[in-house]
Amino acid sequence: MTRIIRHLLDFSRRRGPQLVRYELQRLVADAVEILSPLAKSRQVTIAVDASEHVPAAVDPTQMLQALTNLMVNGMQAMSEGGCLTVAVGHRYAHPPADHAGEEGEYACISVIDQGEGIEREVLEHVLEPFFTTKDVGEGTGLGLSVAWGIVREHGGWIDVTTEHGRGSEFSILLRERPRREARVLVLDDDQDMCEMLAAAPRP
Repeated sequence: MTRIIRHLLDFSRRRGPQLVRYELQRLVADAVEILSPLAKSRQVTIAVDASEHVPAAVDPTQMLQALTNLMVNGMQAMSEGGCLTVAVGHRYAHPPADHAGEEGEYACISVIDQGEGIEREVLEHVLEPFFTTKDVGEGTGLGLSVAWGIVREHGGWIDVTTEHGRGSEFSILLRERPRREARVLVLDDDQDMCEMLAAAPRP
């Protein structure tokens, strides 16, 4: 119940992102550390492919929430366990029609599961608030929509590819450099994520 209420509050009262230039590899490492106990309990192995140097303009606290939501969704898609792959890299992409960005290279975090995939009639609704195909107690229908909202506020988007019976890939695509009007702080390498989490406002 606490998790559901927090999702509702995050969805309805989310603050604007406080952008810093941040290594996406560090973000993935933090997410893996947080979710390792859950992965173990669900017999899921998390594989990380993050050898490439990929900085991006993000709010680390908010983007961590978006990433963990995608990873939990991927774990829930594998009812019998399996491997969840989180990859960091660059991708040349064309933004969707409702996005103001231009075709080009974007920083990318991909979460790839080995679930059953998403049926076509379901795929167009997966990022909508309160939409879920999971069993009672497994999902609230808010995790993916909260992630989508956070990424959109960062000037990015979430791309979804899936194949029935072979799993799904949810990719966060972000600018490495923010829009001109955005103010970006630069964190020292030794600044810990815990400081960002401690400073974040709580509902």
